[in-house]
Amino acid sequence: MFAWKNSSKGRHGPDQRILLVSLQKCGTHLIQRVFEAAGLTGVGVAQASLEDFNRLKNGEYFWSHFAPNYDVQMELEKDDSDLRIIFNFRDPRDVLVSWYHWMHPKTEGSMHGHIAYMKKVYAAFTDEQIMEFFIRNDKFRYDEYNPIEHFRLSRVLYFHPQVCNVRFEELIGAGGGGSVEMQVATVQRMLDYLGRADADAEQIAAQVFDTGSPTFRKAQIGGFREALSAEQLALVHELHGDVISQYGYALDE
Repeated sequence: MFAWKNSSKGRHGPDQRILLVSLQKCGTHLIQRVFEAAGLTGVGVAQASLEDFNRLKNGEYFWSHFAPNYDVQMELEKDDSDLRIIFNFRDPRDVLVSWYHWMHPKTEGSMHGHIAYMKKVYAAFTDEQIMEFFIRNDKFRYDEYNPIEHFRLSRVLYFHPQVCNVRFEELIGAGGGGSVEMQVATVQRMLDYLGRADADAEQIAAQVFDTGSPTFRKAQIGGFREALSAEQLALVHELHGDVISQYGYALDE
C-alpha cells in the first residue's frame, strides 16, 4: 500500500499535495467523482504553482486543465516529495470532436463568457471550416484554448514516471463503451497512488458514469470514426499523428 511521505516541514498548506490535470473534454467530472468518493474536495486553479498549494486545506486538491508551472514539475524530482499528480486524457480525435460540439454556435448554452464570445465569431463559418480551425490549431486569439496544443504541452506529465496517467477509455466503464473490470482496476490504481487504498474501488467505480454533468455530451469511446469525414481524419493524422501515437492510440483508420 502506498504511504504518504510527510515533507511539509517548513511550509504552509496541507500535508498532502494533490493535483489533478485533466485536459478539457477528457472526462474531468469522472475523475472528480472518484476524488469526491475518496473524501477529497476539488479547488479549481488555472496553472498550478507551488504558492497555490499553501492556500489549500487538508482534504482539498487542485484541479486544472493545464500542466502546472516549472516549479511544480520539478517537485516531482525530490526524493521526499509529497506531491501527487494525476493526469487525465483521452484519444485526441475524440477530444477534437467533443470540442467542436462544445464550441459550435448552434450548441445551446455557454458555461463561460469566452465561449459565448467565440460562438458568435464561429457563426461566420461553415461546420467544415470550424472543424478545420480546431484541427489545424488555427486560433483567432493568442490565449484561445486548443485541445491538440495542450496534448503537446502536457507530454511533460505523460512521460514522467512519477505521474499517474489515467485514460478516459479506462475509466468510463460500460456506460461509455469500456469495461467494468478496467474501470474498477483504474479506480483502484488511482486510490493506491493517492494513499487511499482502503477505499472501496468497486463501489466508487459504480458512481463514476454521470450523464448529469453540465459538460456531458455522449462520453463514448471512438466516436470520432462516425463524426469525422475521411478527409478530416486524414488531416488529423497528417498534422497530429505523432502526438496521437505518443499517447498510445493507434492510427489504424
